[in-house]
Amino acid sequence: MLTNRIAENSLITQECRKTLNSLHQEIKKITDQLKNGNLNPGVGNKPLGSGIVESRTRGGGRVYWRFREGQIEILGISGKFNQRKVINEVLNHFGGK
Repeated sequence: MLTNRIAENSLITQECRKTLNSLHQEIKKITDQLKNGNLNPGVGNKPLGSGIVESRTRGGGRVYWRFREGQIEILGISGKFNQRKVINEVLNHFGGK
């Protein structure tokens, strides 16, 4: 099961919209793989702390997620251009939850 938690934070939601304008297909590749149970989607995973993982595509898309209570939670998405901003906000908002 896949749960989208992006809408819980306005900054993450705003950055998500910017990212989807240019990287929709790249992000969809990762989320489709996660939906199918692949916990190593894209071209690699990078642990960020607090159980949060960054998955990347060759085209620059990033998906931030975690596996919790039997389901995958999508916490944020970004491109290279807003990666640091989104990572910081994801860790601040979801890191202790």
